Amino acid sequence: MTTPVIIPLRAVADASQRSLRGLQKAAKNGHRWSGFDLPFVQMNDTQRDSSRRRWALDLSRASSEFLDAFPALRSHLAPNNVDVSRDRSSKVEPWRLRVQSERFDIIRPAIDTPPRSAERAAALKLIASKPINYRGKPQKLTVKALRGWLQAYEQEGLIGLTPKANGQPGKVRVLVSRAWDHEIDLPDDVRVEVAKKVAADARSMMANDGVSQREVLRLSGQRLARHCAEHGSKLPSSKLKQICRLNAKWADRAGLKQYALVATHDKDHKAFQDAEVARIRRDLHSTPMGLLIGDVHYADILVEEEAEPVRVRLIAWLDASSLFAWVTPVFLSKGKGIRQEDVAASLAQVAMCPHGGIPQEFYLDNGSEYGQIMPSMGRLAVLADREFKVTLARPYSPTSKGEIEGFFGILEPIFKGLPGWIGGDRTNKKTANKGKVVEPYKRGLDHLAQDILAAVAIYNDRPQTGRLNGLSPIEMLERRIDETGFVARVPSERAFDLMFSKSETRKIRQSMIEYDHRQWYCRDLAKLPAGTRVEILIPLRGVSDLLFVRHRDLGDGCWVQPEQIYQHGDRDGARRQSELERHKKDVVRALRQQIDPTISTFEFQKQAIERIAPNAPSPEFWTQAIDKTAVPPGPAEIEADEDQKRRAEIEDFLRHYRAGEERRAGET
Repeated sequence: MTTPVIIPLRAVADASQRSLRGLQKAAKNGHRWSGFDLPFVQMNDTQRDSSRRRWALDLSRASSEFLDAFPALRSHLAPNNVDVSRDRSSKVEPWRLRVQSERFDIIRPAIDTPPRSAERAAALKLIASKPINYRGKPQKLTVKALRGWLQAYEQEGLIGLTPKANGQPGKVRVLVSRAWDHEIDLPDDVRVEVAKKVAADARSMMANDGVSQREVLRLSGQRLARHCAEHGSKLPSSKLKQICRLNAKWADRAGLKQYALVATHDKDHKAFQDAEVARIRRDLHSTPMGLLIGDVHYADILVEEEAEPVRVRLIAWLDASSLFAWVTPVFLSKGKGIRQEDVAASLAQVAMCPHGGIPQEFYLDNGSEYGQIMPSMGRLAVLADREFKVTLARPYSPTSKGEIEGFFGILEPIFKGLPGWIGGDRTNKKTANKGKVVEPYKRGLDHLAQDILAAVAIYNDRPQTGRLNGLSPIEMLERRIDETGFVARVPSERAFDLMFSKSETRKIRQSMIEYDHRQWYCRDLAKLPAGTRVEILIPLRGVSDLLFVRHRDLGDGCWVQPEQIYQHGDRDGARRQSELERHKKDVVRALRQQIDPTISTFEFQKQAIERIAPNAPSPEFWTQAIDKTAVPPGPAEIEADEDQKRRAEIEDFLRHYRAGEERRAGET
């Protein structure tokens, strides 16, 4: 609809170089002016005396012949023309002028129709058949109301469309409701106090608890009746209950919906972010793999394997320059979840892809499965000689990673073609088994993985509007590659595994380390003595045949592999054992070449002796050796020794006897 262009009659007189008085007379009496029927409109409603009314011209409704006769007036039709429908001396409130403009726009299609004609009736009926945004909300208007506006406009111009002014400006017309205001028997100051209290409580209920507006209206009506009784109302309870019923108009005046925003913020963060918070829009990244967005998504597919439920997760990566996607399906049994090892294995598929490679920047979900591998991502970017950056999305804020959430929104409808699709509800009645539990996917996990990858291929090949401008993601990626000369930085598998690894410590035992109940070996480990502690790096992507060992004596480190277990009698095992012994002997031989065989530690120790005891001058050695190395005696020597002992005993007896005899003889 065309906005009305209202200009004062003085501007018409100046542009046409005609008398202002003649224009005013024609407007007042409804006469033609200079041979033209002009759409005069009244400007000011402050004076109802027709002789004092201020008139203007609605130039937007003037005929093309009139504009051709006075071309200077066309300048007022320019887009920067100022609407002067409100005269400077007018005291009409802004809201009344706003409603006036809305009413004029609504009835404009019927203005040029003849009065009381079938054409006008049809135009008004058509306007009334559709909801129209009027006074801040969409609503349907009656033909009677539209006809009344049109007649008022034809009689009084724009002033006829202006709502009547409030007889008491600044005073609220309705405090609670017309019935309550008219019948409640409370003083004015008490009425205001009660109305404010009930409105404040209703806002608090909406903000604190997030209950429905209908329930708040019911409870607020009961509280209003209770407050009225407490403040001295003599009306019967049945009458109070009737006049204290609150409706949606009261809720609008109290602004209840606005306070529901507080409850949404506190109790439903997702709804708050999705529906309430304004969002910026981002353009596509200028370079392929300049920004790689990662996220984990739950696939709404019901799967059973050997009568056990299986959950399907998708580790997805999205190139922000083309919206091209890579997806790794992960099947989880009960009690298991996505781990950093799974993320690393999925990222390896992107990094080693010829149209992927190492990204310059990651934008990741804030989940724990990403947190531990961020340092590894930094090392990987350094390996590619790129500036590196990792950004984590805000927790519980899917809109902060809108590109990849949009990808999931497109992918899920593609899954509808697969058996077992539940659409977020295991009893979804829109599925084939209406009203029953959904039949699970039973083609096997390998087949399901292929179906998921096929769905991703469908997405990458499907044209999209918006930022892709009708191209598919794969077409946009090809265009970006051609425009930028992009060449993927693809690391080797060993370089990737070295970057994306976790560290543990092990001891060297018999030139080997033990991990995962297996023995791991490389020839360089033979250089380290038993008991040496080394650091091992375990690839996160689950590579089972390689570990990396780091130690200061190993230089740049070495890759180790698990040792094979041989059967008894296997000649290969014997040859391998000989090889292992040869490796260790080679180490011994290399060490032997660096030593002097004439060096004796014992001789050096003897030379280091200064004295043998504290403050002792001599002899040279204070202790003597005990020699127990003599040959034992023979039988003859033993018999002679025994005879000698017997003789010594007899002689000792005789000596004691003689001494006794001599002592007795002396006594007598």
